[in-house]
Amino acid sequence: MIVREQPEGFVLIRQHDHAKLSGQIAEHLLPEWMPTGSDREAAVLAITQHDRGWRYLDENPLWDSDSSSPFSFINYPLVPKLSSYRTGLDEAEAMDPYAGLLCSMHYASFQQIRYAEEPEAARFYKEELHRQERIQSQLSGLDASRVERHFNLLKLCDSLSLYVCLNEPGASEDEEHPWYREGIETEIAGLEHLQARWVDEGCVAVSLPLFRSEFTGSITLKRVSRQAIEEKGWGAAYDMAPEITQDVIFRNK
Repeated sequence: MIVREQPEGFVLIRQHDHAKLSGQIAEHLLPEWMPTGSDREAAVLAITQHDRGWRYLDENPLWDSDSSSPFSFINYPLVPKLSSYRTGLDEAEAMDPYAGLLCSMHYASFQQIRYAEEPEAARFYKEELHRQERIQSQLSGLDASRVERHFNLLKLCDSLSLYVCLNEPGASEDEEHPWYREGIETEIAGLEHLQARWVDEGCVAVSLPLFRSEFTGSITLKRVSRQAIEEKGWGAAYDMAPEITQDVIFRNK
């Protein structure tokens, strides 16, 4: 779950819904960033499905009594999180092995997993390296540089979608989430210094030519008030909150 805390309550976005927005972004990238080819469809599928394991956790989001707020993807308990990661990666691989490879590379790149001291995380990392080796042996003739590009595009689309989810619409640079104040990290040549900024409450512009044309993406969210939580309890308040669709225009600066 992605959580934005507000004075009156919380904005909550399911991880899989965030990933769907990542996929919408991928669909509109310029061909120079997302070239055509037999594996393009699988790469877009990976970007769209990379957080599908979170569907099970986000069905019943947990309340963190220590912080008096819902658990987010950042502080969610490790063991159930890793279990859902595995399930999502298994499902992505079943949908398309190349998509499963890219998703596995994504999760194995997380600093808290790659350099973890917790045995559960270390075991997960080792398992994913084995998954990647197995898929690569099955998919003969993979172009390593193209795989790396698709992996980096997954991370880029993930970051752009998270920018929308973690920041209030129309947020100024000073109000942005700390992850984005120095721009978006990318290892894609020509996009190393990419920045995203809210132009107004309905439009995000990127600093470099990234998209084929202006387009509108959408994200599903819920707003849960503190009053509802106090009156009904966290679970009931979340379940009763209506789903809201937020539209966002993306364009090059």
